[in-house]
Amino acid sequence: MQSDKTLLDYFYVLVKWRKLIIWPVIAVALLSSGVVLVLPERWQAETVLLPSEEDPGRFEMSMLLSPNLPGGLGGLLGQATPGERLLTILQSRRVLGAIVDRFSLVEDYGVANRDVAIETLESLLESELSRDGALTISVEGSSPTLAADMANALAAELDAVIRNNKRQQADGLRLFLSERMETVQGEIEVKARSIRDFQEGKGIVDVQAQTTAMVELTQHIVKELALLEVKLGIAQRSLKDDHEERILLEMEADELRRQLQLVVGKELDGDRGQLERDSFNALGPPLRQWPSLGIEYAQLTLELKIAEQVLAFLSAQLEDAKYRQAQDAPTLQVLDPATVPEFRSAPSRMLIVLIAIVISLVFGTVLAFFFESVQHISSENRDKIEAIRQAWGKNNP
Repeated sequence: MQSDKTLLDYFYVLVKWRKLIIWPVIAVALLSSGVVLVLPERWQAETVLLPSEEDPGRFEMSMLLSPNLPGGLGGLLGQATPGERLLTILQSRRVLGAIVDRFSLVEDYGVANRDVAIETLESLLESELSRDGALTISVEGSSPTLAADMANALAAELDAVIRNNKRQQADGLRLFLSERMETVQGEIEVKARSIRDFQEGKGIVDVQAQTTAMVELTQHIVKELALLEVKLGIAQRSLKDDHEERILLEMEADELRRQLQLVVGKELDGDRGQLERDSFNALGPPLRQWPSLGIEYAQLTLELKIAEQVLAFLSAQLEDAKYRQAQDAPTLQVLDPATVPEFRSAPSRMLIVLIAIVISLVFGTVLAFFFESVQHISSENRDKIEAIRQAWGKNNP
C-alpha cells in the first residue's frame, strides 16, 4: 500500500518535468509578445453632453407628460426623456454613417463597405446615460487625434440632427397652423353671416336693449290697463251703458288689451292688426318669442366667439412656430469636450502576455503530473490498459 503523498513528492514531480513546464511557458510568452506587438492599437476619447432645457410651446397641451417634470416624471409615465432620445439618435445609422464618411473609416477599418464600417464603429462606441440626464460618449480610434476628433464630431452631428428635426417639426407645425387658420377664418365668416341673417330676419339689433324695452312696454301697458279697469268697474256701477264716459273707458280698455296682445305676440285679423303689428316691429319680435330667440342668438354668438378665440390662439401659435423655425440655438451643452488621450485603451499587451503565460504554466503542470502518473501505473493496471487497447482494436479495425 502506497503512503500518502507529501509536498516533497509534488515538488519532485515539478523539478523532474521542469523542462516540459518551462519551455512551453517561454515559447508561449515569446509568441504572445510577438502577437501583441502586431495587434492594432486603439485610443479612446470621451465627451460628456447634456441636453439643453426644452422650451415647450403653448401648443403642447399635455404638460403632465412633459420631460421637464421634476425628477424625470415624464420617463416614469412612459415618455422618453431628452437623454434617452439623444441616446437613440446617437445609435442611428444617420449619425454613425456621417462619422464614417467624414473620417473615411471604411479605409481606416479595412472593411469591404460602408455598412460594415458603421457596424464596426457601433462596436467601438460606448455610451452611458446618468441619472441626471448627462450622456457620456466614448469612442475608440486608430490614433489619439482621430479618437478625440470622432468624439467631438459625434457631439456636433447629434446637435445638427436635433436642430434639423426641430426645424422640420416647426415647418410642419407652421403649415398645419396656416391651413387651420384659413379654415377657422372661413368658419368665422359663415357664422358672422348667420348672425347677420338671423338679426335681419327676426328684427334683432340689440338683444338686451330690445328685451328690456319690450318688458318695460308690457309692464306699462299692464299697469295702464289695470288702472283703467278699476275706473271702468266704477263707471259700470255708477253710469248707464250708453253713457259717453263709460263708453270711452271701455274703448280705451279694449285698445290697451289689443296692444298687449300685439306686444305678447298674438296675431290679430284685418288690415288694422297688420298695421299695428308693423308699428310694434320697430321694437323687435313679440315678447313670447324672445326666450327661444335669445337662446338661438346666444348660441350663434357663442359659436362666433369660440371661433374668434381659436383664431387668436392659432395666430399666437403660428408666430411661435415661426420663431422656432428661425431659431438656431444649440440643442446640446458640451460639459466635457473630448481631448487627445495620452494612453492607448487597447490592446493591453502586458495583460495578454500574463494570461498566456498563466494558461501555459497550468497546462504544462497538469501535463507533467499526467506523465508522472503514467510512469507509476501498476502491472495489474497495465494489463487492464492493454486489454482495453486490444478490445478497442477489435471493435475498430
